[in-house]
This record gives sequence, C-alpha cells and structure tokens, in this order.
Amino acid sequence: MAKKTNPLTEKVLVSTDTKQALMSIREPGERYGDVIERVLQDRKRQDFIAHLDKIAEEGEFVPLESDPEYAALKKEMRRESKHREAGAAVR
Repeated sequence: MAKKTNPLTEKVLVSTDTKQALMSIREPGERYGDVIERVLQDRKRQDFIAHLDKIAEEGEFVPLESDPEYAALKKEMRRESKHREAGAAVR
C-alpha cells in the first residue's frame, strides 16, 4: 500500500544534536519529515494508551450483565448458536 504524502511546505531548523538523533532513528528511505511524523504518531499512541489507563484506574464501571442491550444480544447469540448446532446435527 502506497503511503499518502503531503507536499513539503516548511523548513524546520533543528540543532546538530537533534539532527543526529533523527538520523539515528531514521529508517532506510525515510525523509526527516517521515521520521518526525512517525515519532509524533508514536507519541499520540502513547498518550491515548495513558488516557485509557487513567480511565481504567479512575473510572466507575457498570457490569455488562446489568445492561439490557447486552443481555438481549447475549440471548440472541445463544439462540442462533442453538439453531446452528441443531442444523449441523441434522446433516
């Protein structure tokens, strides 16, 4: 799958140390902009995971079994499973 690229529009000035750091994590064929984009995507992923962890630690949750919609779905899945098993036994 080809990567969608945006036209280059800006120059970013970085220190020599930052350039060296970018070079050290650059993969073959990547431009510096690609490296920066990859690092930013990794950061977004880490922030999202941290957000989910915070919700898991601090959130108040209701058991699924107390949700009527979940109970109806579960009942329907059991009913369909029984029909499939009965159909397989007839063959």
